[in-house]
Amino acid sequence: MSEPNPSPGQRLQEKTADFAADEGSTSVLVVKKDRRFPFSKGLMAMSLMSSGIQPDRSYELATVIERKLLDRGDTDIASGELSQLAEEVLGAEEGDVAVRHFRQWRRLDHLHRPLILMICGATGVGKSTLATMLAHRLGVTRVTATDMVRQVLRAFFSNQFMPAVHHSSFDADHGVHINTTTPDPLIAGFERQVEQVSVGINALIERATIERTSLVIEGVHCVPGAIEGLAQLDAVVVQVVVAIDDEDLHRSHFLARGDSQRRAVERYLGAFGRIRRLQSYIIDHARREGVPVVENSSLDDALVAIMNLVLETIEAELE
Repeated sequence: MSEPNPSPGQRLQEKTADFAADEGSTSVLVVKKDRRFPFSKGLMAMSLMSSGIQPDRSYELATVIERKLLDRGDTDIASGELSQLAEEVLGAEEGDVAVRHFRQWRRLDHLHRPLILMICGATGVGKSTLATMLAHRLGVTRVTATDMVRQVLRAFFSNQFMPAVHHSSFDADHGVHINTTTPDPLIAGFERQVEQVSVGINALIERATIERTSLVIEGVHCVPGAIEGLAQLDAVVVQVVVAIDDEDLHRSHFLARGDSQRRAVERYLGAFGRIRRLQSYIIDHARREGVPVVENSSLDDALVAIMNLVLETIEAELE
């Protein structure tokens, strides 16, 4: 039986382990503010990934940079010179756009306003994985799921008082009696849930803005157009919707969760048609509001696409 293909996360761990094993072969020290650090091929690769280069390609380019450092014969290199060398390699190998994105990523620390990245999508499209990996690349330490907001509301408000939050997004119509002209009870219930959860989302964003702390929020409730006042925030706001067009691929995301979550998997698969209806609803709102929709048929490609959106927004902010 053939071995299953490793996930992007597994490939990243394997690559990092490989480079950690031969890290001692590089004797070049990077000088930054009178301190010296050994050049790390792994850290350079992570920097390149953060600027929108695919993981495997980032490690290839980091190897090129390491070879050029060794060919120079210098024992020390200033951090600014190292960045310039990285830009030269990027320009030669990937082109001017890659160089621009690398510069944009390096300027993240110079943002005068916090970054608020909001990732919306239906259940099972990979929002949580993307949010965690993006936060790591962007150096953001706060990542919040809107389902956590819903859980807090459930703890404070009874089912009788706020029934919508006591159900999953794809079951939001259960037990909710709404006088509405919306022909689809599922959508009507979901809209009520989004309305209620949005209060908590607004509070999180307001707190992050006051504290000047960047934040990544992921969840089905970040529906474009549902969170009011984003344009007036003293923050750099990036909204994106993640989707999976292929139904079989979307379904496989649930099957990949394994036996430990079998009951939850069965529940998701039983509600798969409802989940797909919510995805269509979210995509429609994204198009209406001009929010980009990123296809997550490939995790690496989706990461690059969202990173590029963030970097382009940062470039506009710093101009």
